[in-house]
Amino acid sequence: MPIVVDANLFVVLVSGDPRSDLVERQLQAWNTDSIELHAPDLALYEIANALTRLINARQFSRNQVAAAWTLLRDLPITYHRLIDLDRVVEIALTLNRSSAYDAAYLALAESLNAELWTLDTPLYRNAITQGFAVRLLS
Repeated sequence: MPIVVDANLFVVLVSGDPRSDLVERQLQAWNTDSIELHAPDLALYEIANALTRLINARQFSRNQVAAAWTLLRDLPITYHRLIDLDRVVEIALTLNRSSAYDAAYLALAESLNAELWTLDTPLYRNAITQGFAVRLLS
C-alpha cells in the first residue's frame, strides 16, 4: 500500500527536531519494505514556509537550507499536482477546517488508496473520526 507523507515529517527530518530519529527510522522501514511514498506538490511550499519560520525564530540557520533541500530531493517521494480541488474543499469542510492544506494530503491519500502519515495529533484525531485513513507517527 502506498503512503502519503505529511510535510511535517520532512520538516522534522531536516530541522534538527528531536523527533528526527523517529522519522528517519520510519523512512528506512518504508524503504526496506519497498513502500511507495507520495505527497502533494503543496508539501514543498509547506516545507519552505516551515524553514522560513524556523530561520526567523533563530531555530535553524539560513546556511542549512541548501543541505536540507538536497536531503529532501534524495528521498524517493513522488510529488503530485492537486487535481480534484472540489474534493479538497469538501474534505476541508468535513474536517471543519478554515484552510485546505491538510485536506490536500487526505484527498491525495484517498485517490491513491493510501494512508496519510503525520506527526500532527489534532489532524490525526479529527481525520480518523471522519473515517480517513490516517496514521500518527509517534
